[in-house]
Amino acid sequence: MHRTGIALSGGGTRGILHIGVLQALEDNGVFPGVISGTSAGSIVGVLYAYGYSPNEILEIAKEQSLLRMFSLKIPNKGFARHSLLRKIIRDHVPVKRFEDLKKPLYVAIANLNTGKAEVVSSGPLEDVIIASSSIPVLYEPIKIGEYWYADGGLLMNLPLSPIRNEVDFVIGVNLIPRTQVSSEEVNTIMGVAARSFTLATINTIEPELKFCDALIEPKEIAQYSKFTFRDTQAMYDIGYNEAIKILPDVKAATVGVRSNH
Repeated sequence: MHRTGIALSGGGTRGILHIGVLQALEDNGVFPGVISGTSAGSIVGVLYAYGYSPNEILEIAKEQSLLRMFSLKIPNKGFARHSLLRKIIRDHVPVKRFEDLKKPLYVAIANLNTGKAEVVSSGPLEDVIIASSSIPVLYEPIKIGEYWYADGGLLMNLPLSPIRNEVDFVIGVNLIPRTQVSSEEVNTIMGVAARSFTLATINTIEPELKFCDALIEPKEIAQYSKFTFRDTQAMYDIGYNEAIKILPDVKAATVGVRSNH
């Protein structure tokens, strides 16, 4: 059994926070051996599972403008395509199957036909990552087999349960904090729409929390949009600092367990 597992939630451009978390863990001798992810979490997750260090993932995100795929631009001629994400995956993760990654990876996707969440950890890799990151309305859904799939955040934004029995200690990183908002934030059409989507996402997160040993859910991340790519350093720093806070719990729970690094 692996020592530590980590589940990385969806959250658009807030996904930069995941990289800060991973860097803080590695800086302190904790190397997650199993990864699960949804949407932005699946993108960071696949790069990490392939073998990139957190610093290398950060450079890939900056150089390839990876975060721009989450910019909120409603298409006016149909769904947008995932050409940028496909290129990044093919350039930086030159393997075809989950089994070819260096660490086990579990990815949540939403089956639009059945209305159920599915978690994939084997077989063809690329389309699953694309599907998990297919934000509804913005991006075209992905057909895998006979079904159409979209962003895993619709039904399982923080996939903790899939890795619970695979590790000794599970860390969850939630980019959609469960916070109260002011009346001013919900008195416009856009405000109500944004809050409604957030509440729906939170409802997919809460049932998963019982599978978590340590949760990183910084409330201050709520001030940063999920759809813009400013303040990336600030979000990275939040992730780093929040991971430092849980280190005593991680190390206390895993002491004496053989390292998987």
